Parts: sequence; C-alpha cells; structure tokens
Amino acid sequence: MPGMWNRVVSRSGLGRMSSGEYQANLNGMNMFFGAVLGFVLSGTEKLQAWQFGVLLAMLAGVVITVLYISSSRYRLGYALLAIFYAVILPDAMDLMLHSKDTVPDKVRPTLLVWIGMTIMVEFWAREKPRADAAGDTADASTAP
Repeated sequence: MPGMWNRVVSRSGLGRMSSGEYQANLNGMNMFFGAVLGFVLSGTEKLQAWQFGVLLAMLAGVVITVLYISSSRYRLGYALLAIFYAVILPDAMDLMLHSKDTVPDKVRPTLLVWIGMTIMVEFWAREKPRADAAGDTADASTAP
C-alpha cells in the first residue's frame, strides 16, 4: 500500500520537488511578496522621512531574514526569527517612533504568509541530485 500511495503522490506533482521547482517557488514567492509589500506600504505617506527610513530599515531586516530561511544551514533558526520579527514589527515600530499605527495593518499578515510559504517550500521534500548531474558539473568546472 505505501508503494502505491508514493506513486499516486509522485504522479500528482505533490511528491519531491526538483531543483528547478524549488528555485521557481522561491523566485516566484520573493517577487510576488516583494510587490505586495510595496503595495501594502502605500499607506506610509503620513510618515516623516526619518520615520519612513527607520521603517524601511526594519522591513529590510525582516526580508533578509526571510531570504536566509532558504539560504542558510540554520534555516530553522532563521524561520523562527523571521516569524518573531514579523509578529513584533508593528508594535516595535510604534514603540521606537513614539507613534501609534506607524506600520500599515496589512504588513504583518503579508510577512507572515510569505514566511509561512517560504518555510513550506524550504522544508518540502526535494529530489536528491543525481550522481551524473554532479559529475557533469565537476567536469565542466575542470574543463580548460
């Protein structure tokens, strides 16, 4: 029975991700959520220039942490850190800037959905690289 289940899952596209599928997922999500985040920030015109600068710096830190989830060997730690940052960001900005509702209310859910999807893609099972593909890469790098 497990063998049949594995075949059904594999044929449905829900099995292990290929390297190309993994990269496509990450690239697509990063472009999409970068655009959504830009759209969500349209409510920041009420901020003074320095407040906007602080908000951008803080958001950049969260975004970099999200990207580290898929780029670091410490991906679990970065996943937890990104969730923590996304949850506290609006309140931390209000506290730092001595203001209320500094961050648009849609920033937190945008970041949390992006982080959740990145975690799902990162921890989804992936195909192991084939030995001949690794050999081709090694041959290409040693060719004159």
